[in-house]
Amino acid sequence: MKKRKKHQEEEHENLERWLVSYADFITLLFAFFVTMYAISRVDERKLGSMVESLHRALGSTMLTQASHPEPGAFQSSAYPVNVAIVPTPREKGVSSEDFEKLAQDIRKKMAERMEHDGSYGEASLNELKFIIDKRGLVLRFSERFFFDSGDASIRPEVVPLLTVLAQSLEALPNQVRIEGHTDSVPIRTTRFPSNWELSTARATSIVHYFLTHHRFEPNRLSAAGYGEFRPIAKNQTADGRSQNRRVDIVILSAKEEENEPGMEKKVYPTI
Repeated sequence: MKKRKKHQEEEHENLERWLVSYADFITLLFAFFVTMYAISRVDERKLGSMVESLHRALGSTMLTQASHPEPGAFQSSAYPVNVAIVPTPREKGVSSEDFEKLAQDIRKKMAERMEHDGSYGEASLNELKFIIDKRGLVLRFSERFFFDSGDASIRPEVVPLLTVLAQSLEALPNQVRIEGHTDSVPIRTTRFPSNWELSTARATSIVHYFLTHHRFEPNRLSAAGYGEFRPIAKNQTADGRSQNRRVDIVILSAKEEENEPGMEKKVYPTI
């Protein structure tokens, strides 16, 4: 009787031995998924630093330095264009290389249009600057490129150049913000009681042209007027005031678009 009982206990142990292998399998499976999760967690700051280093290393092979460049400015060999790069912290999804290529393309097309059509009066591509900063690509136009002094109506002779610019921007997915700026000299007319109204009206005039003559989605465009309160030079000199009277067309970076009203990231309730 004792031998029979021992035999039954051995058979019971053999039936449950598969649990050991099953437990090992579950442990290995858990370790595998933990490893995969750890690999998928990328340090965005380190990745951005690496991309910036690569861009600096390879940028000199794509662009040649201008003969009299501004700090951080480069130009292509065919159609010279200064692109001033303002040092800012590296941001996720921002590619200054793409903005540089866009600047080269816009400058080239506008130069070709001016060569084809002839004189454009006071309009000159020397009054157009390309700046890459944390907002994105800034196309900075002198006031007299688009407008007469104290006026917000687009000069008819520059409409073909504005058309070239619009055609380059309408196919982009980026948000575009038009910013009007003035100097500190007061203005008081029936239409423009102050520089606030003048700067805002100029920005709105360009937005209105884009919407009525080209295929822009209205939610991609915005207009802002800053008056004399965002100067880039001192208003005490004629040259400084001339620099401050400007229109900035800003192609926003993906990171900057997150700060635009209605463009916030969606937050879903937890279940």
